[in-house]
Amino acid sequence: MLVGRNREYTFFNGYMEQNGSQMIVFYGQKFIGKTSFLLDFCKDIPHSYFLSKPIVKEWMLDSLEQEIRKLQQLDTDQKKILIIDEFQEFSKNEDFMPVLINLMQSGNFLIILVSSEVNWVETAMVRTFGRTVASISGFYKVKPLSFQNICQIYPQYSRADLFIMYSIYGGIPGLWNYFDVELSVEDNIITYILSQRSFLRQAGYSYSMSGLRESSVYDTILISMANGNTKLNDLYRITGFSRAKISVYLRTLMEQEQINKIYSIDCAGHDNSRKGIYDISNHFTAFWFKFVYIHEDELLQMDEKTFYDKYIRDELLKYCSKYLKEILKEYFCIQGILDPADVSASDCFLGKQNQIPFVWKSHSVYHVVLCDRIKTRMTYDDYESLVQAATEARMREKEYYIVSFRDFDEKLSLESRMKKNIHLLSFADILEHF
Repeated sequence: MLVGRNREYTFFNGYMEQNGSQMIVFYGQKFIGKTSFLLDFCKDIPHSYFLSKPIVKEWMLDSLEQEIRKLQQLDTDQKKILIIDEFQEFSKNEDFMPVLINLMQSGNFLIILVSSEVNWVETAMVRTFGRTVASISGFYKVKPLSFQNICQIYPQYSRADLFIMYSIYGGIPGLWNYFDVELSVEDNIITYILSQRSFLRQAGYSYSMSGLRESSVYDTILISMANGNTKLNDLYRITGFSRAKISVYLRTLMEQEQINKIYSIDCAGHDNSRKGIYDISNHFTAFWFKFVYIHEDELLQMDEKTFYDKYIRDELLKYCSKYLKEILKEYFCIQGILDPADVSASDCFLGKQNQIPFVWKSHSVYHVVLCDRIKTRMTYDDYESLVQAATEARMREKEYYIVSFRDFDEKLSLESRMKKNIHLLSFADILEHF
């Protein structure tokens, strides 16, 4: 079984145990590991795999029907599986769904419709196929792997270095195919991302821009966001585009799961642009636009090691610091401090004078975390700034968590011993729990 996919195995085993035929939509962003999982799940089950292609629709349907006939001819009492990958390519073929419905009526089949077009599945699929979607039994959206999952897959690699690679690849299994445990972080980046011969060097741009028109507008917005411009007004000021235009493009990027909007906890989740910030949620997209795309002309003119030393080496840990929040969410869940069901409810606080990078409310208690910057030593002044921010946010009962990459000054250490609601956390110790 693949690591981190227990829910997926349980989901499909449930359908395999049912009598009769079912049709499932299995979808998620590119490289998320949909096909790898399905082929592993089906390895001991009679099945057929069909990859849809952008060719003449009649030809593709004929090819699919040939594959179906082969599957029907298999002599077994076991339930058979038909996988149709990137099935959105059949969206203009009115005969596609009737063919599948006929198959369902002819025997005991599980039909799995796979797509990387998340937004199309969630917004346009029903309109495209009309009443025939009533034949679909269920939907499953594949999520990225957690950092804990990544640590389970690569137990021999340094946790600190895995955190850096996770900050680049996220939990996208297909990207981790371009990772070598025998290489350092630096050599992995040079070999698999910067090298002209590498797949990710060639595919980096298309990975984030697939299916998007007016790429110059998206490029400008993503470059601006990758360099720290996260508020709508900042993007308006930097890009020169109107606020209305930027909002439209930001909405599309959110639908494509390239970015997300983070709300200040005092907004209660309301769509208030003054209180929200935008963030590139796709790790590789953030890395690509931060380091590679904007300097690609120079990358073409110098060797990869020189490029790494000039543009990446000294900025890499600062870039990684934006993903501390994800690691800490997992850590607090492991420790039982944060309920996994409440992870999505965690937010930040964006005050006029002060900010809190990570905060959530459990019952009447606010859990306030300082983790935004990579600092080797956290000080009492850092703690005071956090207290001021919590006061501005009108938080009453509070638990403070302060994360350092090395240690804490003496005054802060003494304060934590005197007050039970101050918790000092070493990032190295946190990593030991994964």
